Amino acid sequence: MTDSAARMSPPQVSEKPFEADLATMRRLATVLPGPLPVAVNGVRVAASIRPKKFVIAGGDDTPVTMPRTAFQVVYPDCTVMLDSGFDKATHDSFSPDKPEPYFPDEFARLERALNAARLIVLTHHHADHAGGVITAPNFDALAAKTVITMDTADCLMNTPHRPHLKLAQAAIDKFIVLDYPTYYPVAPGMVLIRAGGHSTDSQMVYMRLQSGREILHSVDSAWNLENVLQVKGKAAPWVKEDVPAVIGQLRWLKGVHETERDLTILITHDDELYARVTTSGVVGPQLAI
Repeated sequence: MTDSAARMSPPQVSEKPFEADLATMRRLATVLPGPLPVAVNGVRVAASIRPKKFVIAGGDDTPVTMPRTAFQVVYPDCTVMLDSGFDKATHDSFSPDKPEPYFPDEFARLERALNAARLIVLTHHHADHAGGVITAPNFDALAAKTVITMDTADCLMNTPHRPHLKLAQAAIDKFIVLDYPTYYPVAPGMVLIRAGGHSTDSQMVYMRLQSGREILHSVDSAWNLENVLQVKGKAAPWVKEDVPAVIGQLRWLKGVHETERDLTILITHDDELYARVTTSGVVGPQLAI
């Protein structure tokens, strides 16, 4: 290859294989006693509008709507919340000079769902996932039933996503804090999967319903399904990720997408995907209170 050709070649992105195993997730989903969940519901509390060139490497200036979502896993006698959204002040702190969509009625419903939930699971420490608990007026009551990892605890104390979300050790002590090597069955039909990359504490969540339906919430490994299909990461300059780890996760998710036709992948910030799964009934469009 000539020097000029080498300069024109796209840079090679290194990759760290993601070793998750669906068979293990399926087994662990049934080890805890109790009925499996009967449904999964979702909510969009806000949105950010970003050029596609930030959402996926090689994209253009086309605006992409990125919802801020949370999900509710419904059991016959209780609910478990996956992430907690965030209040308007925290949302506005990301774009103080350019207001972006915020849906206060949806967040109010999410607050009621958090209060009613038996358990809350935070997938990682970022504000749009954890802020609804951290800034809640009844923080003590919510934290007492909120599961975080030791990595999330460390991030909240030492590298908070927004300065006002920084927590002291006394506040962390109010949470249910756990650590696990690869998988953790957190509730019947729900398995946490370590997936550091987007952040050091990122997790995915596998869910199996009584109907046999399987849902894999990939959280923020991708921002859009196109990241998965093209195995291309984000290109937002403010996002500091372990890129090789994220690329490995995207390749694994693409394999799941291509081979597990009856399994639905969720992505936190993909508006079109969210519309499809709620329209089709895979995810309910409204939280149950």
